Amino acid sequence: MTLLLPAFLSQVFFAFLALFPILNPPAMAPIFLALTEAVPDRQRERLALLIGFYTFVFLSVLLVAGGWLLKILGISVPVISIAGGLLVFHSAWRMLNKETRMTDSEQEEIRSSMLDKAFFPLTMPVTAGPGAMAVTLSLVPSGKIWQTETLVAFLAVVIGIALAAFTVFVFYRYSAAFLRRMGKTGAAAFSQISAFILLAIGVQIVWSGLKELVLNLH
Repeated sequence: MTLLLPAFLSQVFFAFLALFPILNPPAMAPIFLALTEAVPDRQRERLALLIGFYTFVFLSVLLVAGGWLLKILGISVPVISIAGGLLVFHSAWRMLNKETRMTDSEQEEIRSSMLDKAFFPLTMPVTAGPGAMAVTLSLVPSGKIWQTETLVAFLAVVIGIALAAFTVFVFYRYSAAFLRRMGKTGAAAFSQISAFILLAIGVQIVWSGLKELVLNLH
């Protein structure tokens, strides 16, 4: 059990580090703050909690249901990893080149009826968009569904998702205070570092998928 703990924690933190840069709470916090500037602080805090919770539930359900469906249909997880890694790489490249996720008209539309839009579109696709979905599917453990190792790997990824979703809540909840302390330069630097980490993770996911495909040829 002691020997398995480091591997378990490694899976947890890999899942977290894969999702955190693409969820990118530091970069999304200013957008969240701009979208909710017209609502009271208490309502903004409730929205932050709802978005963090919905992010966890959405990605966890996607991991389990999507992962099991892939296995039942016989769709290769390495292929999904390669496709997801390429999408992650593309998203990171866009972030490095400072392309925004939403247009001004889309942001204006979201500002009305905030609580009604906590899940759609504030959670999906604004917070947990196609990139986060691709990363989650790429983290589906290999192996048979009912094997103990596979179930433990699923649990590790779910905990990683929970940690990433918690950071969404924290940054959204305290977005105003964070931004005042970091300043525009600090927030921009943090966003660029996150994008570079995401770029590296995209390459790692693609490489892992390719390596597994090559090994399965023998």
